[in-house]
Amino acid sequence: MKKKGSSLKQSIGLLCAASILLVGCSGKETGSEQPNIEPIEQTGGESGNTFVEGTEAPELEGTGVPDSEDTGNDDEAAAENAQVLYAAQVRHYYGGILSQITAAWQLPDGELDTSSLENGFGQMSDNRFAVADIDGDGREELIVCYANASTAGMMEIIYDYDPILGELKREFTEWPMLTYYDNGMIKAEASHNHTHGEFWPFALYQYETERDSYKQIAYVHTWDKEISDEYEGQPFPGELDVDGDGTLFSISEGAEPSYEYESYKYNQADYEKWYNEIMDGAQEIMIPYQPLEYESYADFAPGYLKLKAEEAGRERTDTADDLGLLILSEDRFLNVAQTLLSEKYGVELEQPESNFEEYTVGLIDEREVFSFTALDAGDLSYSGEKVGDVTIFGIYPGISVDDAWKKLSAYGFYASPYGEVENCLITGEGFGNISIWFSAEDNKVTQITVMPFCAFAG
Repeated sequence: MKKKGSSLKQSIGLLCAASILLVGCSGKETGSEQPNIEPIEQTGGESGNTFVEGTEAPELEGTGVPDSEDTGNDDEAAAENAQVLYAAQVRHYYGGILSQITAAWQLPDGELDTSSLENGFGQMSDNRFAVADIDGDGREELIVCYANASTAGMMEIIYDYDPILGELKREFTEWPMLTYYDNGMIKAEASHNHTHGEFWPFALYQYETERDSYKQIAYVHTWDKEISDEYEGQPFPGELDVDGDGTLFSISEGAEPSYEYESYKYNQADYEKWYNEIMDGAQEIMIPYQPLEYESYADFAPGYLKLKAEEAGRERTDTADDLGLLILSEDRFLNVAQTLLSEKYGVELEQPESNFEEYTVGLIDEREVFSFTALDAGDLSYSGEKVGDVTIFGIYPGISVDDAWKKLSAYGFYASPYGEVENCLITGEGFGNISIWFSAEDNKVTQITVMPFCAFAG
């Protein structure tokens, strides 16, 4: 007898995905992949390595011992692949942060001033971000420029993620009027000019390799006699104004600017000499900013997961009928999966609930083995028995729980912090990721459900 109602209840009642989405919408900021975040004070920590340890060269085809030249080429290729995967993993993580900002209006380590957005002034895409190796440590950083806010709420942040250490660090935060230079310097113009000079005040920050953060090293502002002929009850020191332009500079080295009367003692030539020496011919870096919207980072998660799938697939000969991989390559993965199963394996497709057209089951000898729910991003379930070479990211009904976890880990899955049941895994928290859940009896997998996933969108 066909089981027309039982799978519907299982698919809706047992999915970890439902709880995942609900928890994600609640605004939980971190998952198990989310590391401890270094404090905003930008202290401590070292930059991570730019290679993936333990990466092995692929096995050489053929028999016999390869010559040294071939071995070197393979080692070089393996190192290059490791670098590509490492860079993709970093971007994948940044995609999670960007998803959190765009979908949940949250930072991973702080609050955003969303009053403008809440009041209908502008959109999140009016802000911008960039991914670039701005500090020269060999690993890309995430720059978030959030300017659609009150003046006090505007900020530009540099994040650095080290996948080897599993650490996210905020390297730098300032008001977003910044100029980046190739000597590790950042010129940060002040949000307001409360001085007695027309010259716009600015701070200089220098990147410190050993701390993997930026340190303020100077602050500059001026006093114009034309604006005010006295300061703190004392007259403009005309005797110091040797160039006679009526302007004196205050140049404070260190983290604390000086507004003391005595600090205004430098002329234009003094300032230019000091500035040229400290900058030492540095060139401005043009930051590749993009609008802060999903389309700008839509390839971050899929790019990483496809590389992981390629890596995991080297150990498999049965990927042709893997329904999980369809999520990485097909926009309408449910339709493609149904076509594959019906044409190749004779799976009979039915819609058991007349008032629920989005729900389809796949029958083999009148036994329900597959189910498809075309709601939200869609989900696919596989239960009861293995059908030919059909798998979901290498796992299938009957595989041991330990082997299932091992195979899923190879594809980038890890234990979901959002699942309220056992054996619930995700590939990441941002848009473009995947959730998978399976039930088990006697250490054998009995039912598998997979779906696209984002922790910050419901």
